[in-house]
Amino acid sequence: MVRKKLLFAAIITTLAVYIGFKFFLPLVFPFVIAYFLAWIVRPVTEFLNRRLKIPRIIGGSISLILLIAALGCGLFFLISKLIEQAVAFIKNIPIYLDIMADKLDSICKSWDGLFGLTDGTIRAVVDENIMQTISNVKNNILPGLTQHSISIAIKIVGIVGILIIMFIAAMLIVKDLPDLKECMEKSRFYQDMHRITDKLADTGIAYLRAQLIIMIVVAFLCVLALTLLKNEYALLLGLGIAVMDAFPVLGSGLVFIPWSIIMLFDGNIYAAAILITTYLLCQVVREVLEPKLIGKCIGTRPLFTLIAMYVGVQLFSFAGFILGPVGLVIIITTVKVTKEKLEEEYACAKEDDMPYSDARIST
Repeated sequence: MVRKKLLFAAIITTLAVYIGFKFFLPLVFPFVIAYFLAWIVRPVTEFLNRRLKIPRIIGGSISLILLIAALGCGLFFLISKLIEQAVAFIKNIPIYLDIMADKLDSICKSWDGLFGLTDGTIRAVVDENIMQTISNVKNNILPGLTQHSISIAIKIVGIVGILIIMFIAAMLIVKDLPDLKECMEKSRFYQDMHRITDKLADTGIAYLRAQLIIMIVVAFLCVLALTLLKNEYALLLGLGIAVMDAFPVLGSGLVFIPWSIIMLFDGNIYAAAILITTYLLCQVVREVLEPKLIGKCIGTRPLFTLIAMYVGVQLFSFAGFILGPVGLVIIITTVKVTKEKLEEEYACAKEDDMPYSDARIST
């Protein structure tokens, strides 16, 4: 009976998660973010309200402005560095193209000799493919970007409007948080929902913290390796590779393995050794830390997390990388809470039957 109830709870929760993510989440997403912002600044707001008697809406506004200012300064510093390196990279593109052409020519000549082909055969095939790719970009991608420039500008304005709505919603949530909590506590479903949301919050925070720790370690290794190679874009490339490494489909090997092979063909053994060593270190870090940090906080095996990501991508496109594991956590947590509740009900029913059983024994 218990297994049937747990199976029923898992099916209902899975359907609810799908419907919620597919249809409901896009409508309330700004307010979900607003709630998290309000939750972050809640301690400061409570302190200002209790100790300094500052109204909650004013204290919440001050806290939110300070939080956004701190995040803005950090992002401004990071983005300015990234833009500086990106601009330097764009300026040097002609130089890099010439270097790549020379390297490509030497590699193609070596492959011609290896396969016994006439000099220039492989280079002609490569050039033809490159020209076809450039033609496709000119004919398909660039006209599409030009045609959709107005719609892109409208979307940017819409995003700014959503950000303003999120800020206002966060202020109102901070102001009415005690009343909202009191109203929810009166609901008959509050206890069950509170147990589920508490476990989800603990799991979600632990998951994000684990991913952040792994990304920071991987980014540090990548930036350090590229700095040793005296790469001018160490910060830009290192952070980009760390972000790619967070996705199982991509990974740091997508950059390091081809790059190390190219360096090896070029005769730069030192650079190839550093790149492949960095890739192996990133893999070791992820293999060691991921099961310990993420597996424990989610309560499932990494394989199931990967399956959840794949299913999420199939159902929700790119957002499924995040929504898939989140949905898995919601389903597992709900089933666990349901199981605990059923066990408590069974224990209570067993205790209620004990006096009756004792009476029968005594007679």
